[in-house]
Amino acid sequence: MDSKPLNEKSLDVKSLLLSVLSLLSILFIIFTLQASWNNPQEQTKLDLLQTDLILQATQVSEQSPNSSADDIFQILVGDGTSQDLYTQALSSYQEVLSDAKDNLIRLDRQARNGDLDSYERQTLSKQKQKKIESISEISDRTGLLQIQTGDIKGAIATWENVTKLEGQSMTSYGLTAQILKGLWSEPVALFPNAETQIRRTLDGWYRKQALTKLYQAQQRSEKISELEQQARIEVTLAINRLAIINSIPVIGGGVGVLLWLALLIQWIFFRKSSPFDRHSSIKHPQISWEVPWGIKTTWEVMVLWFTAFCLMTQFVLPLIFEFLDISTRAKEDFTVQALLVLIPYVLSVIPMLPILQASLAPYRPLPEGWFRIKFTSLKWLAWGIGGYFAAVPLVLIVSVISQKFLQGQGGGNPLLPILTDSQDNLPKFLLWTTLAIAAPFFEEYLFRGFLLHSLTKSLPVWGAIALSGFFFALAHLNIADIIPLSVLGMVMGFVYWRSKNLLSSMLLHCLWNSGSFFALIALGGK
Repeated sequence: MDSKPLNEKSLDVKSLLLSVLSLLSILFIIFTLQASWNNPQEQTKLDLLQTDLILQATQVSEQSPNSSADDIFQILVGDGTSQDLYTQALSSYQEVLSDAKDNLIRLDRQARNGDLDSYERQTLSKQKQKKIESISEISDRTGLLQIQTGDIKGAIATWENVTKLEGQSMTSYGLTAQILKGLWSEPVALFPNAETQIRRTLDGWYRKQALTKLYQAQQRSEKISELEQQARIEVTLAINRLAIINSIPVIGGGVGVLLWLALLIQWIFFRKSSPFDRHSSIKHPQISWEVPWGIKTTWEVMVLWFTAFCLMTQFVLPLIFEFLDISTRAKEDFTVQALLVLIPYVLSVIPMLPILQASLAPYRPLPEGWFRIKFTSLKWLAWGIGGYFAAVPLVLIVSVISQKFLQGQGGGNPLLPILTDSQDNLPKFLLWTTLAIAAPFFEEYLFRGFLLHSLTKSLPVWGAIALSGFFFALAHLNIADIIPLSVLGMVMGFVYWRSKNLLSSMLLHCLWNSGSFFALIALGGK
């Protein structure tokens, strides 16, 4: 008969279960990050959206010469000529197109691996088809930019490559490539339903160029006049949107740089009042960060939460949505898509609360300062707003470095189509609720309120801030986000450490997500 006490047996089972869950969590993170490498960075797509918006605004000098709008446009995009902008836009598109083709070659090599099972082959096939469609869409626009720079032969070759790439599986973008090739060929070849197809697959500056050529070929001068009138409206809208988009990096980054200069001067000449001094006089009245549990309990909470998160997002919710056939409807309904972001997010992170409650029950009542949310002292407003401006230049810099290092790979954001394509305010409000309310509350409560606080038991404060910031980034399961979000997480950690109030880091988080949210709406709004 086994003489080992019952409580020791239960501890062994608990330790074994925690070890298994830890291993599965680590493997899931590795495989998910590896899969994200095959997706283009959303920043690359955003750069192209901004390029398209600038192109739309290049018509300002033609539509309203010597106007104040022209002056505003020059401030926003510089003193270059329209032709310079076309050349820069073509270079950007050709770079993205080249990277996309390289990625398609990589997917082809993976598909030829004989060790793949049927599910992996099916997944790769879907990724290849999506990549081909993306290449076709980019090629349609690249060809029009080549036309604008005088390279008609190059444009026709670009559109011919789309036909070769798609073969028999012709997409809408493939049909558009054929139409564009016909319009700029000698003699001109007109296709039926050309106007409808162009309007379906092209927008902004690209649509105007293609339709102008079509109407010239059809000798429909009245339609060209309508296009010019529409362009006048679009120019003003494009300039307004560019002003909104540039206000965040320009104003936020500028204020952030000035703030860092002020902090540097304060550190040099008034170190005792600097927030970077551990004995700073502006520190919150002494609140001990006493941690009554060890690293094992901290690890247990994080693993259990991540396991619950994965089970909800990867198994439970997909099965429910499949059973209710919600996914089919979501393809055409942005409101449903937004709900399928908000509801799964809340359901997947909310298990954190009972897990924390159960795991920390033996240590209650907790020492003073744990999970502090205090509205009465308004210093949290200053810390949150100041932390936001301090984070902007840091995250912008590391984002550029990360993007160059990863060569446009390592990202995929399901929210982007809703923000850039939807014209309905309800799905956008639902997404804002997710990004600016739910995410700051739950993520700050876990990563700053619990994890950072707990890590100070075993690490110096700066080490705890850095490690909690890295885990915060890792939880987003996206290679392209790891470095920028780690920096953002460390700024939020510092703000929480100094303010001793979760409201400060929650406010910073809310401001950051809201700024990105409204910039995306301005960038992709119809």
